[in-house]
Amino acid sequence: GHFDKVIASIDTMMDVLRREEQDDIAHRDRCQNADGKNKNDMEDLNAHIEKAGKTIERLEEEAKRLDEEISALKDDIKATREERAERLEMRNKEVEEFKQAMKDDADAVELLKQATKTMKEFYRRNKIEMSLAAKARRQEPEYTNDADKAPETSWSGGKYGGGARGGTG
Repeated sequence: GHFDKVIASIDTMMDVLRREEQDDIAHRDRCQNADGKNKNDMEDLNAHIEKAGKTIERLEEEAKRLDEEISALKDDIKATREERAERLEMRNKEVEEFKQAMKDDADAVELLKQATKTMKEFYRRNKIEMSLAAKARRQEPEYTNDADKAPETSWSGGKYGGGARGGTG
């Protein structure tokens, strides 16, 4: 009898200890699960960080390539502008040369008109006929032989032997 209360108290205490043990096991499992989840989360985050690092490297390379391309395009634009300026200068020079040539031609035509006028006046004052036909009439050729007879040849016998060494056509 005397130990019944103590045994009942021990049984109660054992029940409390078992419940606490179950609570401790549950708490331990929750902590282990949380720790595992944290490890998984860390692995996921590290994988994302590594992936982001690779993306950054790729984008930096792309930026470098694009900077080089931009630089090359700027050089091309500069060269094109210089070439356009040279061609504009050349075109303007050619236009000026053309205008000068047209002026020179017009001046030459005017000078020829004045020379023709002066020559006509000279011929008129000196009573000289100015037509080409009149000149041709004054300079008829003089023939020493008959105009209707062919000239004599320098070879004898009427047989021409020149060109014998040439091809036969």
